[in-house]
Amino acid sequence: MSPPESDTHTSLATLAKQYFQCVDTDNPAGAASLFSPTATFTVVTEHTTFTGREEIQAMLTRFSAQSKSMEHRVRNIVVDEKTRRVATEQRYTGELSDGTKQDMVNCNFFDVDQEGRFTRVMVWMAGGSPLGGREGL
Repeated sequence: MSPPESDTHTSLATLAKQYFQCVDTDNPAGAASLFSPTATFTVVTEHTTFTGREEIQAMLTRFSAQSKSMEHRVRNIVVDEKTRRVATEQRYTGELSDGTKQDMVNCNFFDVDQEGRFTRVMVWMAGGSPLGGREGL
């Protein structure tokens, strides 16, 4: 039998799930509000980093605008309470505005500050990134 989850464990796991819920329901402002003002969001497989809440929100807004539909189904989640880090494995399925269908498994790694905001997110994607690059920022 495993020990019960602590409040910290639950709140960190919920924060990561809340991020995906905001992204999936066309709420880029809500997703961006989960980040600290100076956070970074790196898509490692695209060699691209977005810095600061405003830049992250702009990227998420573009992603949402170019998507007809999307779903991030979290398959695995690991929480390290001591370091305030969360790792997720999720299946992303979606359709872009141009009709391109996407289906891939991704991994996100979230660092969370004491105020409960993301300070750093690192993403690895299987396949091309639908998030786009830095153009337009």
